[in-house]
Amino acid sequence: MPLGYPNSAFRYELLDDRPVGRGGCGTIWAARDLLFDEKVAVKTVNESLALHGDPRVQRSFVKEAMVGARLGRLSRHVVPVTDLGVADDVPYFVMPWIEPWRDGHIDISPLMGAVSLAQTKTILFEVAEALAVAHANGIVHSDVAPWNVVRSEGDHTYKLADFGLLKILESRLVSIGSGSLLKGGRALFQPPEVRQDISAVSPAADVYALAVTFRVLLEGPDHLRRGGGPHPTPGVVRIRHEQRDAPDQARQLLTRFIDRHSPDDSVDEFVQQLRRVP
Repeated sequence: MPLGYPNSAFRYELLDDRPVGRGGCGTIWAARDLLFDEKVAVKTVNESLALHGDPRVQRSFVKEAMVGARLGRLSRHVVPVTDLGVADDVPYFVMPWIEPWRDGHIDISPLMGAVSLAQTKTILFEVAEALAVAHANGIVHSDVAPWNVVRSEGDHTYKLADFGLLKILESRLVSIGSGSLLKGGRALFQPPEVRQDISAVSPAADVYALAVTFRVLLEGPDHLRRGGGPHPTPGVVRIRHEQRDAPDQARQLLTRFIDRHSPDDSVDEFVQQLRRVP
């Protein structure tokens, strides 16, 4: 089998020779856990990176797995990592399988501009709980966005996924190629200080991204500026799905944590203000 495919000699057997997802550093496969006879997701380092032999790749990948495993035991709103191993000299880790729920998506990106205020609040409360646990354990996610929040029908929760760009507080950014924080749509969810200096990633940056996620779920992604963050919060915020204006408390939250973003912002502050939104 090709490099990096866990095969039947191991505990996990691929269900398809085509991946179900691929990112800059990792590839995700549908597999069968032969021990428990259940479907799981297996993430491997991309073959090109594995063949390159850069030890930073494996260190970063293993760190992502360790963080996912530890935080997953502390919060039901983090996608847990259940196993870590090596196949054909390529590291992999294992996560529960989450069934796609809309157009092949397991994440909530299809909900941007297509969800009620009540459901948006539910999503944000659950993601905020995951972030609070991460921050309390010295971990900054660094890539909070709708595509990294998944909807689990199994236990009816929303979960924060993909700690591949995590930062360890009081340490260095452990992800390889940290410039990927500013690639594609990611820059739109990063506060000004991070767009200027990637090393400025902090818990407050996760809070800023949480606020931008709140806005795109309500209004849709149209207000995001190419190459920068969101446009300033308007005097009236529209809930696209409900075709009505959001309550003033929602606009105040967005103004406070996006327009008036501070490097000292915390998840607790965000949650307190979110509770005021009727």
